[in-house]
Amino acid sequence: MIGIFGGTFDPIHNGHVNIIEDLLSLVELDELIIIPNGNPPHKKKRIEESLKLAMTKMALEHIPGVVIDSRELNKKEPSYAYETLLDLKKEHPQDELLWIMGSDSFLDIESWYSYKKFIKEVNILVLQRPNYFLNKKNGLTDPITERSNFTKKDFSNGPNQVYLLKIKPIEITSTHIRQMIYSDKDVASFIDPNVNAFIKENNLYK
Repeated sequence: MIGIFGGTFDPIHNGHVNIIEDLLSLVELDELIIIPNGNPPHKKKRIEESLKLAMTKMALEHIPGVVIDSRELNKKEPSYAYETLLDLKKEHPQDELLWIMGSDSFLDIESWYSYKKFIKEVNILVLQRPNYFLNKKNGLTDPITERSNFTKKDFSNGPNQVYLLKIKPIEITSTHIRQMIYSDKDVASFIDPNVNAFIKENNLYK
């Protein structure tokens, strides 16, 4: 079972790291592919792709089973989850894939490119975020299955299933961290020390 977890990571912070560590302790995965978004059609680009990739590796390279995938960062055109999913399915034909996203993203999924096709192609694990609560009967799939942890067997009913996992909430956002950096405030307690030094060295988010 391979998990796929995309994110803007702009910048990656301790909240992201804690969620990934929490996720791996609660969900049985053989591997977790982290995909930093390169050029998402709905978000503004702030830093160069190579810088985002470097920071993501710094923050996550200590976690066993995590693989950083740069495919979306390497694309010049907008990145769409559905196209990325099809590519990954071709590359891992013998593996079950599990797409992981926050509940805020899932509530907005109907705005995604080819979202109906996307949902039919893969199982989705939704991470419950504060203030973004799902209707268990959402009209897109069967009723959502909610558990406090999952094994591979729990995902054996085929694609087009949605699962909900409660995780420790993130107490900080990338937006807040960018604002703090812009205002010359100390963010050392919110991000990896190497990432913090890298941001200062490259004068990012100023």
